[in-house]
Amino acid sequence: MSHNKQYCVDIFNYNRFKTSEVKIGELVLGNDHPIAVQSMTTTNTNDTDATVSQIKSICDAGAKMVRMTTQGQREAHNLEHIKSALLKDGYTQPLVADIHYNPSAASIAATHIEKVRINPGNFVDGAKKFEEIEYTNESYYEELEQVRKKLVPLLNICKENNTAIRIGTNHGSLSDRIMSRYGDTPMGMVESCMEFLRICKSEDFNNVVLSIKASNARVMVHTVRLLVQKMADENMNYPLHLGVTEAGEGEDGRIRSAVGIGTLLVDGIGDTIRVSLTENPENEIPVANDIINYTLEKQNHQEIKAVDSSSYNPFKYVKRVSHKVMGVGANQVPVVVGKGGLGNEKPDLVFGINEASKDKDCPLILPYQVWHSEKYKKDVFPMLTLEEFVACNNIDAEAIFVKLVYTQLTSDVAKKLASHLNVILVLDSHNMHSVAEQRAAFLWLQNYELSHPVIIYKKYTGVFNEHVQIKTSCDFGPLLLDGFGDGIWVDTDDEKNSSLVTDTMFAVLQASRVRFSKPDYISCPGCGRTLFGLQETTAKVKQKTAHLKGLKIAVMGCIVNGPGEMADADYGYVGSGPGKITLYHQREVIKRNIEEKDAVGELIELIKQNGDWVEP
Repeated sequence: MSHNKQYCVDIFNYNRFKTSEVKIGELVLGNDHPIAVQSMTTTNTNDTDATVSQIKSICDAGAKMVRMTTQGQREAHNLEHIKSALLKDGYTQPLVADIHYNPSAASIAATHIEKVRINPGNFVDGAKKFEEIEYTNESYYEELEQVRKKLVPLLNICKENNTAIRIGTNHGSLSDRIMSRYGDTPMGMVESCMEFLRICKSEDFNNVVLSIKASNARVMVHTVRLLVQKMADENMNYPLHLGVTEAGEGEDGRIRSAVGIGTLLVDGIGDTIRVSLTENPENEIPVANDIINYTLEKQNHQEIKAVDSSSYNPFKYVKRVSHKVMGVGANQVPVVVGKGGLGNEKPDLVFGINEASKDKDCPLILPYQVWHSEKYKKDVFPMLTLEEFVACNNIDAEAIFVKLVYTQLTSDVAKKLASHLNVILVLDSHNMHSVAEQRAAFLWLQNYELSHPVIIYKKYTGVFNEHVQIKTSCDFGPLLLDGFGDGIWVDTDDEKNSSLVTDTMFAVLQASRVRFSKPDYISCPGCGRTLFGLQETTAKVKQKTAHLKGLKIAVMGCIVNGPGEMADADYGYVGSGPGKITLYHQREVIKRNIEEKDAVGELIELIKQNGDWVEP
């Protein structure tokens, strides 16, 4: 039984998933309306001047909507002053109050601004205790009734004031009730959202936007797809806000966001997005626009012929089964094929004779004619076009690379491949929607029960820069997140930036969580709740720990999502008060309220005590 038709319109051809229209002040989300970019302030919401100034900067950068943290009633009341100051200066973009733990603050905010974000994990239930609580059916539904009692008055205020609501579920802050029944799972996150949505629907309140976020792009993608399917099952289609939380800063933050958000946008899912970077909020806007613009380029692509997709499960990570050829495939981590500079990491295989190939540790791939004429043998492998492969009978090599595209695959090719198990496929695409075409090729291979390892290939023309890094993330991420691909090969003519190309490939593999080549940093963008210098601290933590390959370290501004969002981090550095830090090992508090000036040193000590430290 095929799962896929339930999460998007068509997995082979781009179609925007049509959601209902929701009006947020002057902005309309959903249906055919443009995908809107938004961001969030990092100022104290009680500081009117600072907050107004930052909102202007965010709007000037191109944001269509801005969110502010609203911890309590004082902040909620001050939204009125912020709104009027902005209107006076001609800034009419809708504002959003970000509420955790405080239904009364939500009710006040809803009278002053256009949208209120509530988190179903803590709207009623308070802070996470990570306790195992046994719920009977009766106690479970009693608690749900408490949710209804708190939510319905807010819905009535929103109806009176034409205020929209975002039900924003976070991976790190599910209620104890949800955790007790579903655990920390995609289904738990979806159900957390749906409980609130059903109450909205029963009250005939439809001015609702949904989001499900996680710092793990794989969890975020599979969960949003599951939410779309679950909504369809219950005859709902509310607009979706997309984002990867705590993506971090710099290149890694941009790539992780593009992998997660881009994977959903290429399938037509998403009505508004936010890229969460540990940087000034206006820096998020151009990145978000790059992701949207590139994925929308795919909408007028050449038609892709559908194949039987019953083997495809879009709701969880299932690695495609492949056999091993020369260290590629089976249970090996995906390899990186490079052409030029070595970057911070060395490619596993190098194509062509160049500076990188002079490194004797790197196996070399050469075009078949060059390989054949020079009689290369040891650690040098031929790459053939499909025509060359079909015409050749015996090639004396441990591994043969065959480059092809989906449209060349026929039953005759399948027969030839079945009798040559030493072939590694290099899967290219000339279609504007390369993701869908390469996905179709993987499903075709599965239907013919061919388990040859596959290296995903794509060539980018022109200068390879941060904009092309975004494109690379949007093209390779969706396949890697679904378990497709035994390697990646980003090709380019830009010889000057070849080391950046290699670094980008490793970063995309890490963001897709299939190969770790450096520490994995989870760091939030900061907001008005942040009580220490988040950007400087994140940079300092990175500088001290950059050599700890594969270790997951979280730097979180506050305790709202901190302890939960870093659920799969090894170590956590979380703000607990003005200039105070609490250190975690996994989910366990190790030291509370350390002075900020001592905290990075204490973090290093903690890593050493647990035997995870190596000298740089």
